[in-house]
Amino acid sequence: MERSWYWRVALILGVTIFSVYQLIPSWYYFSLAPDRRNGPEYEQSVPGWAPKAARHLNLGLDLQGGIHLAMGVDVERAVKAKVARRADEIGDFLKEKGVAVTSAGTTPDGSRVEVKSADPKKAAELVIDAYGSEMYAPAGALEGASWFAFKPRAITEFQQKAVEQAEKTIRNRVDKWGVTEPDIKRKANNQIQIQLPGFKDPEKAKELLGRTAQLEFKITDDESTALDPLRGKLPACPYDQGMIQLPLPDGGCWTVEGVELPGGGAREVTLLAASRRDKLEAAIEQHARPLLSREQEMGIGEVLVGMGVVKERYYRTYLLRAKTELTGDYIADARAATDSSGVGAGKPVVVFTMSPEGARLMEKLTTTNLGRRMATVLDSKVETAPYIQGKIGANGQITLGSQRNFQEQFEEANTIALVLKAGALPAPVTIFEERTVGATLGPELVKKGTTAALLGFLLVVIFMVVYYRASGLIANLALFLNGLLVLAIMAIVGSTLTLPGIAGFVLTLGMAVDANVLINERIREELRAGRSVKQAVDQGYDKVFWTIVDSHVTTLSAGIVLMNYGSGPVRGFAVTLIIGLVASMFTSIVVTRAIMDFFTRGDTARLSV
Repeated sequence: MERSWYWRVALILGVTIFSVYQLIPSWYYFSLAPDRRNGPEYEQSVPGWAPKAARHLNLGLDLQGGIHLAMGVDVERAVKAKVARRADEIGDFLKEKGVAVTSAGTTPDGSRVEVKSADPKKAAELVIDAYGSEMYAPAGALEGASWFAFKPRAITEFQQKAVEQAEKTIRNRVDKWGVTEPDIKRKANNQIQIQLPGFKDPEKAKELLGRTAQLEFKITDDESTALDPLRGKLPACPYDQGMIQLPLPDGGCWTVEGVELPGGGAREVTLLAASRRDKLEAAIEQHARPLLSREQEMGIGEVLVGMGVVKERYYRTYLLRAKTELTGDYIADARAATDSSGVGAGKPVVVFTMSPEGARLMEKLTTTNLGRRMATVLDSKVETAPYIQGKIGANGQITLGSQRNFQEQFEEANTIALVLKAGALPAPVTIFEERTVGATLGPELVKKGTTAALLGFLLVVIFMVVYYRASGLIANLALFLNGLLVLAIMAIVGSTLTLPGIAGFVLTLGMAVDANVLINERIREELRAGRSVKQAVDQGYDKVFWTIVDSHVTTLSAGIVLMNYGSGPVRGFAVTLIIGLVASMFTSIVVTRAIMDFFTRGDTARLSV
């Protein structure tokens, strides 16, 4: 035998052993009941010398069930938030340039930045010079004010980026969550489609994926007396033995709390309270909002009342500066922990670490506001508002208020930490479609798909043996190795096996047989032409080589297009087809040729074909 033959045999044996080795985790995975596959029992069952437990064949949504969600991104709200942020930025920019700015905010519809200053013309020139690539100055502003708006092109680009960022954020959250092989992609009309195979809790999925997780740090405006007139417009909140009594009046009520002021001194600030958040929001709109300046806004927090296990809650207001001093965009890491100091010792908290730039901004913020309260606002809810006692740098924590038990609070802290670490959504999302694939559907499809694949494989094996005899046996051996190699590659790359994927797997088996049919028919023609067995085999493989390559490459091109532009089941079919075509090239040209060369090595060799 030629030396190259031994190298080919070594390669074939190596590929076979490697394929079997890579499928060991899949063997242990599918040997367990479906409800035990994703827990510690599976991970402990995989031998230490085998590949990592995570490298097993995955079943798609159609095979093992799961959750399908279609979520829409509120890009209009994202644009308004961007305009508000730009208003703060422009206000700071003009002050740095020496322009006396009276106020910098948004117009009532939130579409424009409105700056009031002593010199509107100079302000407009400076802003357009600095932000002219994105903004322009529309006409119509009142005397003493300037308007600035984003150009339509900039708005369109931002909306597209908002959807892209939402998709990336959702993908990060799912990846950190540990769901196996999720399918997440953008669709038309600012929608994102999410498929979570194997996950059965739609409420938890919506809580994780739909949570905006907008974290903001704002300074309370405790020196302001803007809300004091409310004491004559609303009833006072009922008290008993120094504690607020529930239920509170439907239209809300007022109360006071003593606060310390920076530099010493104290005062009683007025706040609104109600038993329900929607009632409090209505009271704010009707009574408090008209009293606020453009530099102020109302924050809402939650308070628990009661000493026992069962507690009641009410909602209260905080008067905040409208400017967001710092956002969660600067958070580098977050995790759930237990508070080790203060009144809340032993309760779950979210501990976070800021990025270097975030630490610098936090240090500057806390240094200039010593003695004031800083509100931590998460998804429009004031979680905590402690006093700034000293300079804060890179590390901080969020204290959660809840009447749930420790385990539920800790799970909430874990969820908040996860979404903060994965990033905040650029805008709220809405669930447009929700489907849960039942657990009984997956096993049924798996059974039918497996039966179809095995039946197709068996029919092909029988045909090849009957029609090509010994050469058919060689082709069947290569066919078996082809299937083994396809499954191994899918396990390595973490591909998801769907029902269309099973169809693609069966199709690749047919493609592999087709190549061997071409080879065997060509060998027959060479034998009829009077060539020796060895010459017929050599000519058979050599003359059909490019025919096999052409047929595989053309199908491979179609598979690549389907994988890049298809979605869901189509993509699953394409991935399996591509892997199968690569494996088929190897088994039909390399494997069968090595076996054929072994049996036709002598001058008197005979071949049953």
